[in-house]
Amino acid sequence: MKAGTFFVRVWRILSILGLLFALFNSYISYPAEVAVRFDELGTAIQYLDRETLFYIAVAIFLVNNTLINAVARLFPRVPASKLPIPNQALWAAHRDQLNEVVVNWFYALMAAINTILGLSLLVISLLNRSDRGQLAMDYAWLMPLSTVILIVVLAALPVRLFMKPTADD
Repeated sequence: MKAGTFFVRVWRILSILGLLFALFNSYISYPAEVAVRFDELGTAIQYLDRETLFYIAVAIFLVNNTLINAVARLFPRVPASKLPIPNQALWAAHRDQLNEVVVNWFYALMAAINTILGLSLLVISLLNRSDRGQLAMDYAWLMPLSTVILIVVLAALPVRLFMKPTADD
């Protein structure tokens, strides 16, 4: 197994486990009304029911993992001539590598969404704890980190497809 494939599989499994942990941990620690939006002073200005937030997160998790997994499993069945990729003839000759690259990318996308959702649930959980006096600004790192994760994952596939397949088939 290649290092990239191993990394993506481990990240995917850890992101699923981490999201499930965050989901159940946050559900237990959430108050009945969960503050989800704050003003500049750190005062909550928008609330959601604990159950609503929980079921929204579960729905995102299920849709994300089901749809992306289905597309990843269907990709190898698409004829190479129908794929709009750079170096199409070269990649068609190395179809197994192409399948591995694209399937790994789909799994990385799934892991990225799971990671961001899990981190978001943990931050919301920490912000709603009554025993801590933390401000929403203490977690301002979440948005740039989420953006970087998504940009890196989304840019990885085009960058890899512009490169030529490796010779170690």
